[in-house]
Amino acid sequence: MLKRLLHTILLALALGVAPLSAEPPAATVTVTDATVRVPLPGKNLTSAYFLLHNTGEQARSLVSVSTEFAERAELHEHRTVDGMMRMRQVDAVEIPAGEKVRFASGGYHVMLFDLKRRPRTGDPLHLILTFDDGSKQAVKAYAVSVFDRPHHDH
Repeated sequence: MLKRLLHTILLALALGVAPLSAEPPAATVTVTDATVRVPLPGKNLTSAYFLLHNTGEQARSLVSVSTEFAERAELHEHRTVDGMMRMRQVDAVEIPAGEKVRFASGGYHVMLFDLKRRPRTGDPLHLILTFDDGSKQAVKAYAVSVFDRPHHDH
């Protein structure tokens, strides 16, 4: 019985049947400086920031972000419209070939809604970024608070 199973497996491989675990495409976008803001008191949402660097020869787009500590994550951008700062959801963020795109306060960012737990300063948090080519990247971010910034002595 075992011999027949082994024979079937070897025959399937010889006929070029795809293996169960195909290699994912090589990542051409690196992700650095990942942080998640500690939510403000009384709020059940926060934002995530990072730097994307496309080292490839083709433009890539970030199409979604997910995490285990929030129910929902959305890509957003801030824009000034008629002198007013407005935030809107976007479907994707393009990273041109050889370029960097920073997700930062006042620009592109990831909104995280309905938090399952409240991160505290220094907590490691995991984000999964999905790109237009189907590749996914697991990223470790650290929680930072707007109140943690160093104060200047005068």
